[in-house]
Amino acid sequence: MKKNNIDKKTLVIFTSDNGPWITNGNFAGKAGPFREGKGTTFEGGVRMPCIMRWPGKIPAGTVNNELTSTMDFLPTIARLSGDKVPKDRVIDGQNIWPLMNGTPNAKSPHKAFFYHRKGKLQAVRSGDWKLHFPHKYNHQGGPPGKNGIPAGQVEAFIELSLYNLHDDPGEKVNLV
Repeated sequence: MKKNNIDKKTLVIFTSDNGPWITNGNFAGKAGPFREGKGTTFEGGVRMPCIMRWPGKIPAGTVNNELTSTMDFLPTIARLSGDKVPKDRVIDGQNIWPLMNGTPNAKSPHKAFFYHRKGKLQAVRSGDWKLHFPHKYNHQGGPPGKNGIPAGQVEAFIELSLYNLHDDPGEKVNLV
Protein backbone atom coordinates (compact mmCIF):
# COMPACT_ATOMS: atom_id res chain seq x y z
CA MET A 1 0.00 0.00 0.00
CA LYS A 2 2.84 2.38 0.79
CA LYS A 3 4.52 1.47 -2.50
CA ASN A 4 1.37 2.45 -4.40
CA ASN A 5 0.80 5.57 -2.26
CA ILE A 6 -2.62 4.38 -1.03
CA ASP A 7 -1.65 3.60 2.57
CA LYS A 8 -3.44 6.58 4.11
CA LYS A 9 -6.46 6.11 1.84
CA THR A 10 -7.04 2.45 2.71
CA LEU A 11 -9.07 0.97 5.54
CA VAL A 12 -7.79 -2.52 6.34
CA ILE A 13 -10.05 -4.86 8.32
CA PHE A 14 -8.82 -8.24 9.54
CA THR A 15 -11.40 -10.44 11.22
CA SER A 16 -12.77 -13.96 11.36
CA ASP A 17 -16.09 -15.76 11.12
CA ASN A 18 -17.36 -16.85 14.51
CA GLY A 19 -15.39 -18.83 17.05
CA PRO A 20 -13.00 -21.78 16.66
CA TRP A 21 -13.99 -25.33 15.68
CA ILE A 22 -12.80 -26.64 19.06
CA THR A 23 -13.73 -30.21 18.12
CA ASN A 24 -10.96 -30.14 15.48
CA GLY A 25 -8.28 -30.34 18.17
CA ASN A 26 -4.84 -29.24 16.99
CA PHE A 27 -6.34 -27.47 13.92
CA ALA A 28 -9.03 -25.71 15.92
CA GLY A 29 -7.83 -22.61 17.61
CA LYS A 30 -8.83 -21.70 21.16
CA ALA A 31 -11.87 -19.98 22.63
CA GLY A 32 -9.81 -18.71 25.58
CA PRO A 33 -11.99 -17.92 28.59
CA PHE A 34 -15.21 -18.18 26.57
CA ARG A 35 -17.65 -21.07 26.62
CA GLU A 36 -17.94 -23.50 23.68
CA GLY A 37 -16.98 -22.63 20.07
CA LYS A 38 -18.17 -22.34 16.46
CA GLY A 39 -21.73 -23.50 15.86
CA THR A 40 -23.05 -22.30 19.21
CA THR A 41 -24.51 -19.03 20.46
CA PHE A 42 -22.20 -19.01 23.49
CA GLU A 43 -19.46 -16.38 23.53
CA GLY A 44 -16.85 -18.90 22.35
CA GLY A 45 -18.96 -19.40 19.25
CA VAL A 46 -19.65 -15.79 18.40
CA ARG A 47 -16.79 -13.63 19.70
CA MET A 48 -13.96 -13.02 17.30
CA PRO A 49 -10.98 -10.74 16.98
CA CYS A 50 -11.11 -7.73 14.71
CA ILE A 51 -8.14 -5.56 13.86
CA MET A 52 -8.54 -2.38 11.84
CA ARG A 53 -5.97 0.01 10.47
CA TRP A 54 -6.46 3.32 8.72
CA PRO A 55 -3.63 5.83 9.27
CA GLY A 56 -4.91 9.26 10.21
CA LYS A 57 -8.46 7.98 10.76
CA ILE A 58 -8.24 5.21 13.38
CA PRO A 59 -5.85 6.13 16.21
CA ALA A 60 -3.13 3.50 16.71
CA GLY A 61 -3.66 1.45 19.87
CA THR A 62 -7.42 2.08 20.00
CA VAL A 63 -9.16 -0.79 21.81
CA ASN A 64 -12.91 -1.23 21.89
CA ASN A 65 -14.92 -3.91 23.67
CA GLU A 66 -18.39 -2.81 22.60
CA LEU A 67 -20.71 -5.26 20.84
CA THR A 68 -20.44 -5.03 17.06
CA SER A 69 -20.85 -7.42 14.17
CA THR A 70 -19.52 -7.86 10.65
CA MET A 71 -23.04 -6.89 9.53
CA ASP A 72 -22.12 -3.38 10.77
CA PHE A 73 -19.50 -3.03 8.03
CA LEU A 74 -22.06 -2.29 5.29
CA PRO A 75 -23.67 0.78 6.90
CA THR A 76 -20.32 1.97 8.27
CA ILE A 77 -18.48 1.75 4.96
CA ALA A 78 -21.49 3.24 3.15
CA ARG A 79 -21.32 6.25 5.50
CA LEU A 80 -17.56 6.58 5.09
CA SER A 81 -17.83 6.50 1.30
CA GLY A 82 -20.67 9.03 1.22
CA ASP A 83 -23.15 6.42 0.06
CA LYS A 84 -26.41 5.31 1.67
CA VAL A 85 -27.66 1.90 2.74
CA PRO A 86 -30.51 0.44 0.68
CA LYS A 87 -33.97 1.61 1.75
CA ASP A 88 -35.87 -1.23 0.07
CA ARG A 89 -34.88 -3.83 2.72
CA VAL A 90 -34.09 -4.14 6.40
CA ILE A 91 -30.40 -3.69 7.16
CA ASP A 92 -29.59 -5.11 10.59
CA GLY A 93 -26.13 -3.57 10.77
CA GLN A 94 -25.43 -0.18 12.32
CA ASN A 95 -22.85 2.53 11.73
CA ILE A 96 -19.97 1.79 14.13
CA TRP A 97 -17.61 4.57 12.99
CA PRO A 98 -17.62 6.27 16.43
CA LEU A 99 -16.35 3.00 17.95
CA MET A 100 -13.72 2.61 15.25
CA ASN A 101 -12.32 6.13 15.40
CA GLY A 102 -11.98 6.21 19.19
CA THR A 103 -14.77 8.71 19.93
CA PRO A 104 -14.69 9.08 23.75
CA ASN A 105 -17.46 7.14 25.53
CA ALA A 106 -18.80 5.71 22.25
CA LYS A 107 -21.24 2.86 22.86
CA SER A 108 -22.54 0.06 20.70
CA PRO A 109 -25.47 1.17 18.55
CA HIS A 110 -27.14 -2.19 19.27
CA LYS A 111 -29.66 -1.93 22.12
CA ALA A 112 -30.16 -5.69 21.88
CA PHE A 113 -28.52 -8.37 19.79
CA PHE A 114 -30.42 -11.53 18.87
CA TYR A 115 -28.70 -14.88 18.32
CA HIS A 116 -30.49 -17.30 16.03
CA ARG A 117 -29.40 -20.79 15.07
CA LYS A 118 -31.24 -23.12 12.73
CA GLY A 119 -34.17 -20.70 12.52
CA LYS A 120 -34.69 -20.45 16.28
CA LEU A 121 -33.95 -17.65 18.72
CA GLN A 122 -31.41 -19.08 21.16
CA ALA A 123 -30.15 -16.01 23.02
CA VAL A 124 -30.42 -12.25 23.31
CA ARG A 125 -27.79 -9.82 24.58
CA SER A 126 -28.21 -6.30 25.86
CA GLY A 127 -25.13 -4.55 27.20
CA ASP A 128 -23.31 -6.91 29.56
CA TRP A 129 -26.34 -9.19 29.92
CA LYS A 130 -27.03 -12.29 27.87
CA LEU A 131 -30.13 -14.46 28.19
CA HIS A 132 -30.09 -17.97 26.72
CA PHE A 133 -33.43 -19.58 25.99
CA PRO A 134 -33.65 -23.36 26.48
CA HIS A 135 -32.07 -25.08 23.48
CA LYS A 136 -29.91 -27.98 22.31
CA TYR A 137 -26.38 -27.32 21.10
CA ASN A 138 -23.31 -29.27 20.02
CA HIS A 139 -20.76 -29.67 22.79
CA GLN A 140 -17.25 -31.11 22.70
CA GLY A 141 -18.02 -34.21 24.73
CA GLY A 142 -14.92 -36.28 24.25
CA PRO A 143 -11.38 -36.03 23.02
CA PRO A 144 -10.96 -33.45 20.27
CA GLY A 145 -10.23 -34.42 16.70
CA LYS A 146 -6.80 -34.39 15.16
CA ASN A 147 -5.28 -32.94 11.98
CA GLY A 148 -8.49 -31.25 10.88
CA ILE A 149 -10.80 -34.21 11.41
CA PRO A 150 -13.47 -33.36 14.01
CA ALA A 151 -14.44 -35.71 16.81
CA GLY A 152 -15.98 -35.84 20.25
CA GLN A 153 -19.19 -33.86 19.66
CA VAL A 154 -22.34 -34.64 21.67
CA GLU A 155 -25.71 -32.93 21.93
CA ALA A 156 -26.10 -30.86 25.09
CA PHE A 157 -28.95 -28.77 26.46
CA ILE A 158 -29.04 -25.42 28.23
CA GLU A 159 -31.94 -24.33 30.42
CA LEU A 160 -33.11 -20.74 30.63
CA SER A 161 -29.90 -18.96 31.68
CA LEU A 162 -28.82 -15.40 32.36
CA TYR A 163 -25.19 -14.28 32.43
CA ASN A 164 -23.40 -11.03 33.16
CA LEU A 165 -20.67 -11.13 30.51
CA HIS A 166 -18.62 -8.42 32.20
CA ASP A 167 -18.30 -10.47 35.39
CA ASP A 168 -18.61 -13.91 33.78
CA PRO A 169 -17.39 -13.94 30.15
CA GLY A 170 -17.24 -17.76 30.27
CA GLU A 171 -21.02 -17.98 30.86
CA LYS A 172 -20.55 -20.25 33.89
CA VAL A 173 -22.74 -18.71 36.62
CA ASN A 174 -26.45 -18.83 35.73
CA LEU A 175 -28.12 -15.89 37.47
CA VAL A 176 -31.70 -16.95 36.70
